[in-house]
Amino acid sequence: MNQKRLPLILSAFIAISFLTGCANESQNTNRSDTSYAESQEQTDLTSDTQADGFDWESVRQDITLDGKKIDFPFSVNDLGKGYEIPYVTDDLFGENACYGTVEKPGEYVSETVCMVFFDGIKSDQYNDDVKCTRISSADSLMIQGIGKGSSFEDAEKILGKPYQSDDSARYYLSKSGNERIEVYYDAEDTDKVSEVQITIFPKNDEQKDFSDSTKRSEE
Repeated sequence: MNQKRLPLILSAFIAISFLTGCANESQNTNRSDTSYAESQEQTDLTSDTQADGFDWESVRQDITLDGKKIDFPFSVNDLGKGYEIPYVTDDLFGENACYGTVEKPGEYVSETVCMVFFDGIKSDQYNDDVKCTRISSADSLMIQGIGKGSSFEDAEKILGKPYQSDDSARYYLSKSGNERIEVYYDAEDTDKVSEVQITIFPKNDEQKDFSDSTKRSEE
């Protein structure tokens, strides 16, 4: 009698083991899918997850360059005595734009402060009262206390979520879409900021993909 029952018991045991294995595999698959979905949600920085954007009028109240409080946009004359742009060059990325490097007297040679861009004029139309529409390469630029050495956590408390990011920076738009702030990663510590940049777009420009910080909108 026991010999007749043994095959039945073994068959039942195999069936139960098979069903248990399938259930565990299903649970692991679901857990893996959930983990992947959560990962995608955390790393997705496209416009679908963008917040309303930062308030430019509030942000612009606390911008400093080279230790000086500035209003943006600004001209070289707004920076005060000693600051100058020795050369202004036509911008290849804009039909009607130019750029130059702001310098100040140093102990032995002139020191570079930043690079500035001007929309709506060519280089031969430039004078030191013209206000720039973009600033870059500025180690001393601070926006609401955010600048070189700040954490991205602190930056996003001020600027909200980025609308786009790449391997070098995160890009933030204002509520109007007319102003952009770029926050660049520190090469040695990607949780830290190496530089911030500001761009003001001409009001009649169409909103485009600005992930490449060298692209210029054309009128």
